[in-house]
Amino acid sequence: MNIEKAIRTKGVDEVTIVNILPNRSNEQRQDIAFTYQRRTKKELASALKSAFSGHRETAIWGLLKTPAQYEASELKASMKGLGTDEDSLIEIICSRTNQELQEINRVYKEIYKTDLEKDIISDTSDDFLKSSMVALWKGRRAEDGSVIDYELIDQDARDLYDAGVKRRGTDVSKWVSIMTEPSVCCLQKVLERYKNYSPYDMPESIKKEQDTKGDSQKALLYLCGRDD
Repeated sequence: MNIEKAIRTKGVDEVTIVNILPNRSNEQRQDIAFTYQRRTKKELASALKSAFSGHRETAIWGLLKTPAQYEASELKASMKGLGTDEDSLIEIICSRTNQELQEINRVYKEIYKTDLEKDIISDTSDDFLKSSMVALWKGRRAEDGSVIDYELIDQDARDLYDAGVKRRGTDVSKWVSIMTEPSVCCLQKVLERYKNYSPYDMPESIKKEQDTKGDSQKALLYLCGRDD
């Protein structure tokens, strides 16, 4: 096993390690780590940690994580210390499937001994952002877009308009429900239908609402398929 030989080499053969790990898929790296541990009774990540330092150590350590482990650590880092890195929080939670979110939650709890939902609630100050992130995190979004209820799509489009542009202020709970529960396919159809009721498209409407500024705006635009 080339990795094992490289680690045993006096001074560690860093070139071999750097040439192998970045050029393998995550699944292949997990197989390498499993084989190494079975042969040596040691974790590959721990063995490499003592061989590298600085940015190279961080990069190698990241390569050996499963996708769920990596994203769990990214989410933890985004909420660590003063303030929250909302951009990372929004990007990860808004773009993952229910199954992926469940696995991230399982790994997060295993590593950090706490629920991610609790950390989101305690570390996110923006109520609109908090409610939308928690709604997505609970895995309420439908994922089967094969059956399309056009009456419901029309109703959701009208409700989005009634809860925002048509009234003074924003019905936050209604917007969160409509933007986080339908499948991605159905939501896009809702947003298209929305143009029949509103003088603005949904991204424009989001930007005009005073109750959805800053991080709330970022999250809603992301859900609309826009990241501006």
